[in-house]
Amino acid sequence: MTTFDAFYRDQFRWLFVRMRACGLGEQDAGDVAQEAMLRLYRQWSELDRSSEPALKAYVLTTAKRIHIDRARQAVRQRTGLTRMAPLVRVAEDDAYGGTEALDVLRVLDGPSREVMSLLYDGLRIGEIASLLGRNPSTVRSQLQKARETLRPLLARQKELDHGR
Repeated sequence: MTTFDAFYRDQFRWLFVRMRACGLGEQDAGDVAQEAMLRLYRQWSELDRSSEPALKAYVLTTAKRIHIDRARQAVRQRTGLTRMAPLVRVAEDDAYGGTEALDVLRVLDGPSREVMSLLYDGLRIGEIASLLGRNPSTVRSQLQKARETLRPLLARQKELDHGR
């Protein structure tokens, strides 16, 4: 009969490597493996501890479910942020008495507006990429596209402001 401590020592690295093979980064793979082991520990007295393959199957299945749940949660969060971002921006701009930034961003397509809005809020490219589940190079490309779209509009606005 295996003790939990022995199983953890023998199998954590194996589980971590399996989660990395699923495409998780080091931090996420470690977090998922740790959470799966914690859930195994909570069920330890209820499981057949005489079969190490059964315990490995249990903890691997649990880890995969945690991974899937986190991916689904990230999609829901991104979807919710995308839907809420214009509302939050309007409320913030109205609270400060100006909507110029919002008016300018409305001319951008959805992805460009989204990344430009987050950049305007002070997030760095890596943070934006992580939040939106995009590659940092994709975020940079979307920001470049947004800047190219906004450059002539801002130049015209500057001319109008100086012409007053």
